[in-house]
Amino acid sequence: MPSFSTRDEAGILVVTLDDATDLNDFRTNAFRDALYNTIEPMARPFVALDLGATDYLSSSGIAILVGLKRRVESHDGKLVLTRVHPSVENLLSIMKLTQYFTFAADVSQALTTLRSLSTA
Repeated sequence: MPSFSTRDEAGILVVTLDDATDLNDFRTNAFRDALYNTIEPMARPFVALDLGATDYLSSSGIAILVGLKRRVESHDGKLVLTRVHPSVENLLSIMKLTQYFTFAADVSQALTTLRSLSTA
């Protein structure tokens, strides 16, 4: 059972991670596959990924986020990371990935950002 939930907000998929353990577990691909399979059927996925429950990232977690962004963008979609813990943002900054991802302070701001990108 994946440790995330989803909801549709007027064509934007909001994915909320309930627990960072599966995101950071290098021993299994079940979480990654479930996450990727959630966006796969979407023609043009616009995704807000709520990382509020994630206070650290392993290399596996970073790889999943990068892979998710690539999959979303390969379908002409957009990904926004929201409610990113300062330690996670710091790690992404050190790795120069803050230039790669789009961030929003909360889900509402992520939805606003994604709505503006969907009409651009």
